Amino acid sequence: MFSMDRAAKGRALLWTIMIVYVLVTTWNFVALDSDRKFRLSKGVNSSATSSTPSPQRGRTWPYLDHDRHTAYLQQLIAQVDSQPEQPLSPATQRFKDAIEAAPHLYMYFTEMFTEIPDEVRYGQNSTVLRSYDHMLRLLSHIVKTAPPPGLGIPVPPMALILTDPANTASGHAAFSDPKVNVLLKGVLNEWAAFLGSADSLPFVKSGSDGWLGNASLVELEHVANLPSGTTASFSDIFECDVEAEYYGFRSWDDFFTRRFRPQMRPVADPDDDSVIVNACESVPHTVGMKAKLRDTFFIKDQPYSVIDMLGHDPIANEFADSTVYQAFLSMHSYHRWHAPISGRIHSAYVVDGTYYSLPRFFGNDQLGKTFPAKPAGFGHAMRYLSEMATRAVIIIESDHPGLGLVAFVAVGMVEISTCEITVEKGQHVKKGDELGSFHFGGSSYCLLFQDGVELTDLPAPGDFQSPNVPVLGKIASIAPPRLAVQK
Repeated sequence: MFSMDRAAKGRALLWTIMIVYVLVTTWNFVALDSDRKFRLSKGVNSSATSSTPSPQRGRTWPYLDHDRHTAYLQQLIAQVDSQPEQPLSPATQRFKDAIEAAPHLYMYFTEMFTEIPDEVRYGQNSTVLRSYDHMLRLLSHIVKTAPPPGLGIPVPPMALILTDPANTASGHAAFSDPKVNVLLKGVLNEWAAFLGSADSLPFVKSGSDGWLGNASLVELEHVANLPSGTTASFSDIFECDVEAEYYGFRSWDDFFTRRFRPQMRPVADPDDDSVIVNACESVPHTVGMKAKLRDTFFIKDQPYSVIDMLGHDPIANEFADSTVYQAFLSMHSYHRWHAPISGRIHSAYVVDGTYYSLPRFFGNDQLGKTFPAKPAGFGHAMRYLSEMATRAVIIIESDHPGLGLVAFVAVGMVEISTCEITVEKGQHVKKGDELGSFHFGGSSYCLLFQDGVELTDLPAPGDFQSPNVPVLGKIASIAPPRLAVQK
């Protein structure tokens, strides 16, 4: 009798578990379907991952257009694999020689490919590189081409191929190694020379696969028109000559660093020094409050570390407990930097950094245990990269007594490592004057405001689907002084 009661209880427990499972599954389906319908009603891509703000009012951003990225990588890998005897470019050959001459580099670049999880390496439509030799052959091919326009949310091609190996323990060690970054700089300089030459113009062409093709122009016009609500054509938005070959651009980089026509981006409140304007055409990413002089920027929350952001310059002490505003520039955006305030250039310098270093907390490997790769390494690491990547720092001494010093930091994410400064120490700039530019890709920038400066109207963080805040448009104001309470 006892055994029958026990069996009955077992069956009852099994039925209970099954009922709970069905209820939970149904609830999740209903919730997901409701979320999908809500997102569609708001005009949001239902395939996009929702973003949860961090304690710093920031976003974690998904990689979108995964199918197009996969198709591009499959085509790239097939093209390179079909030419196995193609010699490496000079810079990638030097990279190969250095890997094979240094035991620790040989170990890192061998192990990083075995540490990629099997479900990533052997999954359906896998685009994972097979070895460091395969990686170098792909890099050698890329430095003789230009980034393609048709990747949806554009991601630089080298970042696409290196995300998986960089997201491993050995990858973290390798891409943080100073010698490796010197070698990578050589590869990127080789690519920059090509993109800055007339040899790159065929990639600017007006055909279906060119940046001046109809599909690309529609996207470029859409991105540029959205912030201002206009419907202007490419030639009305940007300085160019539609009658000339390649619209008058002299190279792919000349096209990439194209200028707005002045009427497209007027300076907000040009005579009011209390109004701060957007230094770059960009999407807000994070607002960090009370950023410490030194912090553990490499942990999951990625708190800003001011002394590391500013390259250990003594001026960093002036920005302890500062407010940090960070924004993102895509490849479809405008890539010149402008003064957010009027004032005197206190200092301007470039900090050499890493190119493909990723933090350990979300990689393919964590403390030796593999787990599925994050789909977007570099997009999730923008705060970390503001301390690690190559970056340009410009400190401006404001004309407004309530602002003091303001730091502009141009963060050269991944292959967008060329940060060109065009102002000098001691020079006076008016709000909206050009400070410099990024070359060869999308990137990020930060503004640091000293402790005690109260700001209003800072824009809320967005995501990849958010429109840019226009360059030279208002992003903040100095809060008016508080009136003393009469007793």
